[in-house]
Amino acid sequence: MRLRFSVATALAAGIVSASPAVAALPAQEPSAAPSGTVRSRADGRAIAGAEVWLIGDDTIRVRTDVNGTWRSTRPATRWHTLRVRAMGFVVLERSRTAERLPALDVQLVPAAIALDQMVVSAARREQKLADAVATIEVVNRRDLERTGASDLSAVLTEQLGIELQGGHPAGSGAMMQGIGSERVLILLDGQPLAGRLSGNFDLARIPVGMVERVEVVKGAQSTLYGSEAMGGVINIITRRPGGDGQRLGASMTGTMGAQGRMDGAGRVQLARGAFASSVDVARRSQESAPGVARNEGAQAARLDLAATLQWRPDSARQAEVAVLALDERQRWRTGTFYGISDNVQLNARVGGSWARGAHRISPKLAVSDWDHTAYTSAFTAPVAGDPGDRQRQQILLGELLYNGAFRRGVSLDAGVQLRTDAIETDRVPGGRRAHTSLEPFAQLEFAPLRGLALLPGVRVTQSNVWGTHVTPRVAARAQLARRLTLRASYGDGFRAPDFKELFLFFQNTNAGYAVRGNAALQPEQSRNAMLGLEWATAGGYVRGQLFQNTFTDFIETQIVSAPNEAPVYEYQNRDRGWTRGAEFETAANLVASGRLRGELGFSLLETRDERSGLQLLGRPARSGRVGLQAVLPFELRSSVTIVHTGRTPMQRDDSTNAVTSTRDAFMRVDMRFARTLPVSGLEFSVGADNVFDRRPREWAGFTGRHVYTTLTYTLPGLR
Repeated sequence: MRLRFSVATALAAGIVSASPAVAALPAQEPSAAPSGTVRSRADGRAIAGAEVWLIGDDTIRVRTDVNGTWRSTRPATRWHTLRVRAMGFVVLERSRTAERLPALDVQLVPAAIALDQMVVSAARREQKLADAVATIEVVNRRDLERTGASDLSAVLTEQLGIELQGGHPAGSGAMMQGIGSERVLILLDGQPLAGRLSGNFDLARIPVGMVERVEVVKGAQSTLYGSEAMGGVINIITRRPGGDGQRLGASMTGTMGAQGRMDGAGRVQLARGAFASSVDVARRSQESAPGVARNEGAQAARLDLAATLQWRPDSARQAEVAVLALDERQRWRTGTFYGISDNVQLNARVGGSWARGAHRISPKLAVSDWDHTAYTSAFTAPVAGDPGDRQRQQILLGELLYNGAFRRGVSLDAGVQLRTDAIETDRVPGGRRAHTSLEPFAQLEFAPLRGLALLPGVRVTQSNVWGTHVTPRVAARAQLARRLTLRASYGDGFRAPDFKELFLFFQNTNAGYAVRGNAALQPEQSRNAMLGLEWATAGGYVRGQLFQNTFTDFIETQIVSAPNEAPVYEYQNRDRGWTRGAEFETAANLVASGRLRGELGFSLLETRDERSGLQLLGRPARSGRVGLQAVLPFELRSSVTIVHTGRTPMQRDDSTNAVTSTRDAFMRVDMRFARTLPVSGLEFSVGADNVFDRRPREWAGFTGRHVYTTLTYTLPGLR
């Protein structure tokens, strides 16, 4: 208890004492072409991609390169304010006077929360984090690098309120607010991804090196995003070219670790005039399979490629073409046999936007294709001539989005999606099925009172297979004080029945049972209510949130055969229940320079299946997180993260309803140390996940100790 009180007291003191003030640096004399540097006050590292404004009659805006340096392309004599902004840092402003020119070599203080950072997931448009009506949790590039992870599932393991679920037969999905991974929507730059197996999307498939940030919106988001967004949305924002002001840039990263981990990644980007492009390549390999606890004979090997081409002649027009390709092989042991899967995923999109004043139109075409083949073998490779069990999924999406701002603070976000989902597998009649949906949606934001924003919205989904579904939602943001914000929402969520549930016919002759689909299924439905309160400055924040999800018509199998016949199961809309709980988080710079930062959070969850009156399985009632980042002597950057997951019921006897299997409470400690080396562009880090080698029963996936080292080289930028 004394330790908990000390941590909470230190965090509160840090929030109160955190200040964006920066010590004055020696002033420069005016020059025909101003130049300077931008570094972190916490550890002295160069900040790439920082925006520098010289504001005045002839405002100049430039970005820093990978060395943190910037230079104006033209003389600037009539400017009066220097403003510097970088993601994850406190905004700095200095005024110029007749007697003194402010220093152009500046240091920025790391922010506990960047309130002015831009997000896109709350309203389908760019807006400041502080202005979003929904509560958005952002894992930025700095946070991603600090985890030392190579895939997204390992990153989300350290996030509060996100529980990883093992897939079937392998994979690592995300559960939020007690809603399972099959009902959490995964997006790549706003694009839905094909590749769910038994409802689960394997987040280990997504490479961290190609990700700029991850935006997490919890609670039902079906009004904006449609099916599968009942439990929330995880929007993966990929890295963009030309964001650090470089004409040519490159970087390479290599990681070696326990359990045979061998990762290598490279990035090249080129900017010229209105065009910018980037290419990322990665190779990842480890002797484990995601979501599978047994590592004997396990293997996961992936080859990743991402390419982006942008055209931006001015601030009103832009176009982009992007491709992400993944080639993966997984292997794991199941008794005396091996399960093997080959996965090839291709995601491509072409889109753009055109703006006139406060109005913007954005068309997009996207395709997501996933080709999966599964084998069972007594050897570590498929038997020669075995075609395997093949399944191919595809999503084709066309979207037209409008974002507009009007007088008196009124804004409209509206659009229409035309989407086709298709599957090829021997387990559906005819071998191929497809369905098309037309989905118009709109939400209106207005301010009836000063400091109060209301946001009603609705989506209408029309499917040629299961009919029409309407999804309304209303949300509100109230600015109770300068730093105190109240957020509330109430809305519906839904998940359309998938191909397996609609059309599957599977017969297991050895076990003597069969499972069949049901073309009469209707979408699952939920209602979500959330209430959150947040007090935030750049130096620290405290926020809490209450939530409740009530669900009906969840799809599960029901035996439909007579008692004296071989069992036949059919998918039906039959389950109903609720989840509810609370989350609390706080973080602060514990010293003004940002060299010491603390984070603390915990969540409570209660669930109920109304048919049985029992708790839902696989949902921990309590979880918590503690994080500490510090800059040690010799500019050694360190981070420690402690994640606690409470005791969790996992299996229940069908006849007595007694819990027969429980996952023990589990505390995971992750540590990482990193330092920039004297050789320009080199950075070395060493880390360990699950330092104390905890291995609880019934945990989905590998939980043993994992030690690794990483070396990164960034080519000095060419301007």
